Amino acid sequence: MKNIFLSSLLLMTLLFSVNTGAQNSSIDANMYYAIPDAGGNDTFHTGKTATLNYSYYPLSWLAMSAGIFISEEIFDQTKTDIVGSYQSSIQTRGMTIGIRPEYRLSKRNKIYFRGGFLLYDTRLTVSEFFEPGRPSGKSSASTQGNGYYLAFGWSHYFTDTVSFQLELASLSQQRLFADQTRSDNVFDLSFRGFSIGLAYGF
Repeated sequence: MKNIFLSSLLLMTLLFSVNTGAQNSSIDANMYYAIPDAGGNDTFHTGKTATLNYSYYPLSWLAMSAGIFISEEIFDQTKTDIVGSYQSSIQTRGMTIGIRPEYRLSKRNKIYFRGGFLLYDTRLTVSEFFEPGRPSGKSSASTQGNGYYLAFGWSHYFTDTVSFQLELASLSQQRLFADQTRSDNVFDLSFRGFSIGLAYGF
């Protein structure tokens, strides 16, 4: 995963260094509220994911975008079996690269779409809580892979350079643990929710 982040930071640095002064770039930071869905019986709580994106506009209505994301540890509902109870959690991070077409509704408002590919590093943890007198246990495993993301958003400009963003988004991570377990244990993981944030154009 360290290589993923180094590659992401290098890409964003190169884009920034090449295009600074062109007055056709932007940086946005967002807080994403989403519920993980692993496609099974798990019922996760809503979790927060911080995102940071850099966009370069070769055209006035189209940007190339690269970003990074990292989530808090998001917990499942506690379940009970014959020996006690257990709870699973998911924590994820990674990078995105894609496009951002936009349509300006007025001087201060525009709508946009984000879409592209993502690389992820996701950790799944299961904690067990046994009956009194018996020790508890915890087991974790990490997996890396790729997927895609889609988002639809609205921007409102406070000034010519600073804007507020509201998005509906879905991040899809494909085939978690495909190289570590049997094919019937492999699953996809999606994060669907909304984000709010601020952007700065330069």
